Amino acid sequence: MHSWKKKLVVSQLALACTLAITSQANATTYDTFGYHDDAATVFGWDDTNDHDYLTYGGYVYNTPASDSGYFDTKFTGDTVNGVISTFYLNHDYANDTANTLDVTNSTIHGMITSYQIGYGQYVWTNGSDYTTHDWVDDDTFNLNISNSTIDDDFEAFYFTDTYLDSDGKTVKTDYDKLVTAGLGTAITLDVESNINITNNSHVAGIALYQKDLGNSTYTTEAHQWDNTINVANSTVTSGSWSEDEEQGHFGNSSEPSDYNGNGWNNDDVALAFVDDPYSNYRMVNNVTFTDSQLLGDVVLQSSWNYNFYSDGRLVDDSTTVYTNGGWADDDQNVDHLTLTLNNTKWVGAAFNDSQSMDPVQFYDVDANSLDPDSTNYDAWGRVNSAASFQSGIFDVSLNNGSEWDTTKTSVIDTLAVNSGSQVDVANGSKLTADTITLNGGSAMNIGEGGYVDTDHLTVDTFSTVTLADDVSSAWSDDALYANT
Repeated sequence: MHSWKKKLVVSQLALACTLAITSQANATTYDTFGYHDDAATVFGWDDTNDHDYLTYGGYVYNTPASDSGYFDTKFTGDTVNGVISTFYLNHDYANDTANTLDVTNSTIHGMITSYQIGYGQYVWTNGSDYTTHDWVDDDTFNLNISNSTIDDDFEAFYFTDTYLDSDGKTVKTDYDKLVTAGLGTAITLDVESNINITNNSHVAGIALYQKDLGNSTYTTEAHQWDNTINVANSTVTSGSWSEDEEQGHFGNSSEPSDYNGNGWNNDDVALAFVDDPYSNYRMVNNVTFTDSQLLGDVVLQSSWNYNFYSDGRLVDDSTTVYTNGGWADDDQNVDHLTLTLNNTKWVGAAFNDSQSMDPVQFYDVDANSLDPDSTNYDAWGRVNSAASFQSGIFDVSLNNGSEWDTTKTSVIDTLAVNSGSQVDVANGSKLTADTITLNGGSAMNIGEGGYVDTDHLTVDTFSTVTLADDVSSAWSDDALYANT
């Protein structure tokens, strides 16, 4: 970055944050983006002169607002238009400092992210280098949201540039914008996170990424990347990665929370968990909804740990003995997503996008899942096993009268339906799970055109599986397939 730009950015950031924090203290509305117009020159994204420029004032710091001039860690009764970034709060790289953001009785017309904010190759910075530090395990970011809305509906910062043309006449543009829709959903984080959403809050999408910067002192399997989400008396919907306002009907455009319901659609995702293929450590995600609603798809995207070899490699100093590498405990090589619903309704699909390998590739690991396609054969070419080892495991549990209305095609590992809960496999949707268990007066209802596929189905005395009367007329396959 040019030295002039560093100085300019610091002054711009300080000014924008000072203005924003004044309104924060008074619980009023503030904007995180701004534009300085000199009214003479044409704005250019690659312009290296400081005549026209964008400003950003959405960074949160772990210092009192009255002392630093920046946003502090508490929003109460505020309205925010734009993007709040916890980049400098999260990247202190110390596990003994407060790392918490509280949002109470507030509306964020936009998103919260842990990423640094910028455009193209340019980012707003406070002049410090926070990119070369090691990962500190358990330096967890705590995000508490109470009676608040984060709508993911700030798609861009639109601004008008005023300049003088060749005749000296004033001209105004009506097309300049800084697009922010692609930054993620309402909550998009790449740090270990503990998220609590309570008290009638509404959040349009959560996307959590593993971003392991590495730590040379970590040499054992004692470390892992942990995320925890607890939602109570609240609603989480899908978010949006695109500009929804570019299309509409009768003057109304679609919203990030709108659900398409047909096939894979990135804008239908309510919860996404994406691991880092360059990390040696697994990602463990525990998600619990209580007395709440989940409206949208849930996705686990998993790949092998960087130190794991699915095709095997020679053991050191050996020419004949192979290993899969990784950690001695097989499960430490596996990402996890555990979704638990308590008296909660979910409408959406479950996607487990993980890597897998067959027994022929097992050198020092044991199977942790099943492959519905049964790719394992004996010497005579007969199918003899469905065993597989997956990089990611996705388990779902419904308790206390919960309901899951499936859409699209869902693939998970285990499904437990307990204590009066039910799964409704809707018309045209498909549910595949290694095991399905119905307990305590629970039910699975398979509608016309619905399809359930499992290796092992367990139904206790008080639970039921119901097929629609005309289910066989609408599907070429069996509506329910179970080996046992």
